[in-house]
Amino acid sequence: MRRIFTLSFSFFACLLYVGTVCGGEPTQVGVAKVDITPTHPVVLAGYGGRTEEFDGVDQKLWARAMAIGEMDPVLVIAVDNCGVPKKVVEHIAARLLEKKGLRRERFVVCSTHTHNAPSLRDYAPILWADRTTEAQELRIDQYTQWLQNQIFEVGIQALEARVPATLAWSQGRLKFGANRRVLADAQWRGFGFQMDGPVDHSFPVLVASSTAGEPVGIWANYACHCTTVGSRNRIGGDWAGYANESIEKRWPGLISLVTIGCGADVGPQPSGTPEIAQQHGETLALEVERILDSELTSLPADISASMATIDLPFAEIPTRESFRKTASVQNFDGANARNLLAIHEEKGAFPQSLEYPISCWQFGDKLCMVFMAGEVVVDYAVRLKTELDWERTWIHGWSHDVPGYIPSRRVLAEGGYEADFSQVYYGHPTRYAPEVEDLVIAEVKRQAGRKFFSEMPDKRPDFFRVPGAQERYEERIEEWVKALSPKDQVHYRQLFNFSNESTSAYARLVSNDGGVDRWFNYSGYQEDRPYIRQQKVGDRIVWETPPISGLDDGSPVTMLFLAGVGWQSQPETDGFKLSIEGRSPLHFDVSLSPRQWKSAEGDVELHFFPTWISDLDAAGLFYLVMPSRGMSDGMPLEIAVESMGEGSLRWFSLDLIQKVKPIESKLVEAVRSLGDLPE
Repeated sequence: MRRIFTLSFSFFACLLYVGTVCGGEPTQVGVAKVDITPTHPVVLAGYGGRTEEFDGVDQKLWARAMAIGEMDPVLVIAVDNCGVPKKVVEHIAARLLEKKGLRRERFVVCSTHTHNAPSLRDYAPILWADRTTEAQELRIDQYTQWLQNQIFEVGIQALEARVPATLAWSQGRLKFGANRRVLADAQWRGFGFQMDGPVDHSFPVLVASSTAGEPVGIWANYACHCTTVGSRNRIGGDWAGYANESIEKRWPGLISLVTIGCGADVGPQPSGTPEIAQQHGETLALEVERILDSELTSLPADISASMATIDLPFAEIPTRESFRKTASVQNFDGANARNLLAIHEEKGAFPQSLEYPISCWQFGDKLCMVFMAGEVVVDYAVRLKTELDWERTWIHGWSHDVPGYIPSRRVLAEGGYEADFSQVYYGHPTRYAPEVEDLVIAEVKRQAGRKFFSEMPDKRPDFFRVPGAQERYEERIEEWVKALSPKDQVHYRQLFNFSNESTSAYARLVSNDGGVDRWFNYSGYQEDRPYIRQQKVGDRIVWETPPISGLDDGSPVTMLFLAGVGWQSQPETDGFKLSIEGRSPLHFDVSLSPRQWKSAEGDVELHFFPTWISDLDAAGLFYLVMPSRGMSDGMPLEIAVESMGEGSLRWFSLDLIQKVKPIESKLVEAVRSLGDLPE
C-alpha cells in the first residue's frame, strides 16, 4: 500500500485505514531523521574481534525522532547504534530541557543495537581497554561528540515539525527471532538456535496520520538482536535499518522508526549476510502493511509519563585480593580487574549495585509503553505480558542506557554469556543477584498501575513460542515451490507417484561413526542430527526401518526418510554409498537440486527432493525404491550410509523424525497447486 492520494482525497484515505486512524483524538506529531553515518574512520561496536576501523559502508545510519503532543509532548529518538550510553543521553536530555522545557520522563533514546555502527565513549568500556591506539580513541571521542549533537538536533527538528495528527496502534506477528541460548542439561553451551527457548514474536506498530488520513510517521518494535550480518566490518543498520528503508519506500514522505524489545537472548534466524538482513527488513515492512490494512485502535491525545531509577544488586563480589591477582593478566578479565581496583582506590569500595532507569508512557488506558535500560532478556517480556494486559502493553529494551545484559532468574540459573562473562565487558564486578528480576518487574508494574494489570491471566498470548519445524515448513513451502525453475518443477511431479506408495524409512538409529551436531533440517531450522563426513573411508551411519508389510504382490517397496547433504564447496570424493541389509549398494553425493541415483543393477533407486537449500547445503525428502524380493514380511530393514571418500568435510545427516507423511503431503499439495506442468 502506497501513499498516492492528495489532500483532496482525504475522506477516501480515511477509508483505506479503516476509519480508526482518522478517528483518534487530534494531537500534534512531528517526525524527523538525520544521517549519522560516520565521515571518518572509527572502530565498530558489538564484536570484540574487530580491532580495525570499518572498511566500508553497506547502508547509511540514521537517528530518527517522533515527537507526540502539543502542550506537553513526549519525544522518542531511535538511533542506529549498538548502544547509546547514559552520559550521552543525559547530556542531550539536559539540553532539551533547557531549550524546549522537555522533562526527562518525557524523553527517551532507544538504540537499535546494530552491531555495525561506531563504538561510543563509555559503551562497554572494557571491550576496548588497552586494545586501541590513541588515534582510534580520539576518533571514537570525535564520533561520540558529533553523534550527541546530531541526536539533539533531530529531537529539536521533530519538536518543531509538529502538525495536527491522530494516533492509532495494533499488534502483528513476526517470526524471524529465535532464542539463541543453546542448552545442554539446562546449562548454557553456546550460541545457536534453541527452538524451545522463549521468544516474543509480538510486533506492535503505532501510526501517526495527518488530517488527510495519510501516515506521516510509523513506529514499530520487535524483540530481536540486530546481528544478522555478523562480524562484517562495514557500516550498516542490519534488519532494523532495512526495515525502515522498506517502510519509507512504501509510503514516500513518511518517516519510520524501528525500536527493539526484550531481545537480548533472541537472534535473527536465519542470519549471516546483508541479503538476509534485507529479507528480514522486508518481512517486517510487509507486516506493517498488513497491519495498516486492518483495524487499528485509536489512541488519546493525552500521554502521561513516569520515570524512576532503581538499584539492581550484584551477587557476592570477589575479594580485593582476587582482583589483584587477575589484574596482572592481559585479557578482558585483567582489564576489568584493573578498572575495578581503580574504582575501589577512589571510592573505597567496589560497586554493589547498578543504577537502573525505567520509564512508562501511558496513552490513557489504551496503551502502556515501557522503556527499560540495557540488553533485557525475553523473560521480562514474557512475564510482564502475563502479569499486565498484553493486549495493551508495549515493551522496549535498549532504552536510556546500555549498562549490559539484564538477566532473568532462568538465565542466571542456566549461566553463560548473558548471565556471567558478558558482565566483564561492561565493567561490572560479578553477576547480578537473583532478585533483580522481581525488582524490575515490581517497578514496571508500579509505574503502569492497576489499570493495566491483566484481568484474565489465563488468556495467554500466542507469540511466546517459535513455530515448530513442521509449522514453519507449512508456512513457507507453497511459496518456495512456486519459485522452482520449470526444470525442477518437472522433477517434483514424481512426488505424486511416490507419495501414494511410500512409508516411513526410519524407526531407530542403530549406530553412528560420525557425530551429532545442530544442522539445518527440511524446514531450514537447526536441530540435533546424527551425521557422517567424507573425512574417512568407511565411516557409517546405520538405522532401522519400521516393519515392512504387504509384500505379497511383489511390487517394489517405496520408503521415505528425511535427511540432508552439504558443504558442496569442499573437495569432491567418491561420495556416499547407501546399502540395504548390506546389499544393493547405491552411490550418491551432495546435491542442491532434485536428483536421482540408481544401483549398478538398476533395481534400487534413490530420489532426492530438497525442501530447504542454501549456497552449500540442502535438506529434504529422500525416497528409496527397492525390490521386495528377499524381504521378510513383518520384519524391519537395516539401511546404512557410508563415506566412500576422505579429505573432505562434505556430510550426510539424518533427521530423527518419524512423522514423514504430513511433511510429504504438504509438499505434494504445494506441487499440485502449480497446475499442469510440462512433461
